[in-house]
Amino acid sequence: MQPVPIIDLFAGPGGLGEGFASLRVTRRRVTSFRIALSIEKDERAHRTLELRSFFRQFADGQAPQEYYDYLQGETTRESLFASCPREAQAAADCAWLAELGKKGVRAEEVDGTISVAVGGTPWWVLIGGPPCQAYSIIGRSRTRPGKPDALAQDPRHRLYEEYLRILAVHQPPVFVMENVPGLLSAIIKGSSVFEQLLSDLQDPRRALKDQQATPDMDGSDHAYTLHSLVTKRSSGLLPTLEPTDYIIRAEHYGIPQARHRVILLGVRDDLCVRPDTLRQTKDAPSMWD
Repeated sequence: MQPVPIIDLFAGPGGLGEGFASLRVTRRRVTSFRIALSIEKDERAHRTLELRSFFRQFADGQAPQEYYDYLQGETTRESLFASCPREAQAAADCAWLAELGKKGVRAEEVDGTISVAVGGTPWWVLIGGPPCQAYSIIGRSRTRPGKPDALAQDPRHRLYEEYLRILAVHQPPVFVMENVPGLLSAIIKGSSVFEQLLSDLQDPRRALKDQQATPDMDGSDHAYTLHSLVTKRSSGLLPTLEPTDYIIRAEHYGIPQARHRVILLGVRDDLCVRPDTLRQTKDAPSMWD
């Protein structure tokens, strides 16, 4: 079985993608997913994406000694990549330094690059999350005190529309969107940002039509069912999930860190799939554990 391609938007240094890339199945340690393309605008984060992509070009335990020499500061990045030019070029192809939503990055170029990276397979996953500073409770209190509608003026809160556009155009079988819990309390002009986000993600093409920002779209018009990874959806017709049901608290699942994130798992409506939920650990691990 070939690894499932992952397209990572707003990738940062690649933490979310790293989780997918680390999953192995069977005793032969077969890779379940491969990071086909990561898109990130920050140059320093992109350098990390490219380096990790270089590392993943090699089988487990087969990375060259030069890689570890570079981590120890004993050789240069240029020398490392020159020692393995084929893998270095593959890494460069997988990590794209670009700012989504900017005029200098055309939608056609983004869509074409994604299509090439997916390679024609119908089975792939879109992951990532818009920059979270606009939704962060701390960020909002620092930058917009006393301005209830200032979030509407922050261009970062509309970046999810680029995620939405790619979702509408390419319609992957599955997507995963990550953000900070502050998203749940974000309000624009008296309306919940999160409720609008849920509505848009369930039917991306309709959402873009409503916003009169419809890109060129062919093929079937699919919707998505949104799932929580910690709370099961009822078997009835109406969803029973609350906004807080989408929060994953890492310490409840064997992670020695009190890190909380909103994770939305979307499954295309033509797939008869009901994802399971994560299994909670009995006790949160301690530092000594």
